[in-house]
Amino acid sequence: MAGFSFSPLRASFSFRLFAIFTTMTALMTIFLTAWYTYFTVNELRAGISAKLRLQARHLAESVRLPLYAENRESLQYLAEEAAKEPEIYSIEISSIDGRLLANIRKENDAASPDKLVASVEVRSSTLFTSPDTLLDADSEPDGTLIGYVKMVRNTTDLKRATHNTILVSFGLAALFWLAVTSLSFFVLRSVTRSFSTLMAGIERMRGGDLSARIPVERMDEPGKAAVAVNELAESLQRREAENLKLQEDLVQSMRIEVQNEKKQLMAKLIQTNRMTSIGLMASSMAHEINNPVGAISMANQFLCRAWEQALPLLHRVAEEEGNFSLGGVPFSSARTDVEECCATIYRSTERIAQVISDLRGYSLGERNELQPGVDVNQVITDALSIVQAHGRHFEATIIANTSPHLPTVTASHHQLVQVVVNLLMNAVQALPGGRGTIIIGTAYLSERGQVQITVRDNGVGIPLEVREHLLEPFVSTRLERGGSGLGLFVTNFIVTAHGGWLEFDSTVGSGTTVMVRLPIAPQDTSA
Repeated sequence: MAGFSFSPLRASFSFRLFAIFTTMTALMTIFLTAWYTYFTVNELRAGISAKLRLQARHLAESVRLPLYAENRESLQYLAEEAAKEPEIYSIEISSIDGRLLANIRKENDAASPDKLVASVEVRSSTLFTSPDTLLDADSEPDGTLIGYVKMVRNTTDLKRATHNTILVSFGLAALFWLAVTSLSFFVLRSVTRSFSTLMAGIERMRGGDLSARIPVERMDEPGKAAVAVNELAESLQRREAENLKLQEDLVQSMRIEVQNEKKQLMAKLIQTNRMTSIGLMASSMAHEINNPVGAISMANQFLCRAWEQALPLLHRVAEEEGNFSLGGVPFSSARTDVEECCATIYRSTERIAQVISDLRGYSLGERNELQPGVDVNQVITDALSIVQAHGRHFEATIIANTSPHLPTVTASHHQLVQVVVNLLMNAVQALPGGRGTIIIGTAYLSERGQVQITVRDNGVGIPLEVREHLLEPFVSTRLERGGSGLGLFVTNFIVTAHGGWLEFDSTVGSGTTVMVRLPIAPQDTSA
């Protein structure tokens, strides 16, 4: 048949097993048949040879007396009687000296190439010879040798018997092989059905169908293998489902993480934009505030000079007319108050000018120069004077506990004042109702070469979720009450610029302690 291929059959386990079994059966059948034929033919030949020798011995017993008397007629007669059998080809009776005394030869059998020859001795012996002696070809007869009998037999019947034996044997062998082959085909098909079912299921699973299950008919070796493969497929199916779920969870987690990162990036972008806007606004505000501050400073200078010039006249008036009231305050007290007011206005305008300069430096990215010899205790004193000016807005008690022997640091005096003011104002705002105690102190950490500023309050404390983002801009617990969320951000910026750092220790409901540590030796803060 065109296009037909035996490759699938050769690859089939059932076909290969059937081919091996039938080939081995055929070889064994041929071997056994050949052995049986060979053995049977040899038995037939041996039997015919034994019969021929028996006949020759029987003739030798019969011709003993005529041979001894050399009676040719009797010998010829006995030879002719023995040659009446159709298988006998020739008979020769000779004396001891080799003279041929009787000879019978059939001419029609002369062409037969394969003949059996039996030659026996004729001896004088007792009158009685047992049948066992006649049958035993190896036994030596008794008596004197008197002649020989030679009998030749053709093998036509042997060939016919051999041919029939071969035909019958190989015919039976062929029938036996066909029967065994047919039986083995059905047996092997029944046996290998489980293997075929097993391989079909495995092929489906290998194709990706892990839901396929192999039917189990019998709990033999293929059936047990099918059960194991089904369990393995079920395990792989569960593993694949778990992997798919894990993959989905991973993709979902990645999506959530990307969304969170996107939100954080957007928040940072918004914060950067806000800081940029604040920087621009701070620069604009610095420019706008600088003009009225300059006017106030000039007006204060004028008032101070006018007061100095008017003070001698007011003294004469007080001497001539007595103590009089000036602005609702007696002249003796108002004279000192006016001078202090002028000094306060001067210091305030100077501080505003410095803050504006710093603000412009922050917005433009400029850097303030640090000066050596800054007294931290004086920074605390100046910061307290500013905070106490706001004392009418709260009822907090501020206790200063400064160290008398404190080395100076390299820093910006007014920036450190701003740091302390921010920390004190935060502590005041952390007090419930503005009532409580704030302790500010200084100390020298000689082993570290640092000066430490400590601000401790007994306020509400800082929540943990706020504490993690405390130094970030726009993070505050008072945004709804007007807080900007920039105080600690600016404070940390200034302290870091001085080569120091901030530390917080807070317990919700018990208060907060803030420590500022500044190095004594100047450090490179360009980073």
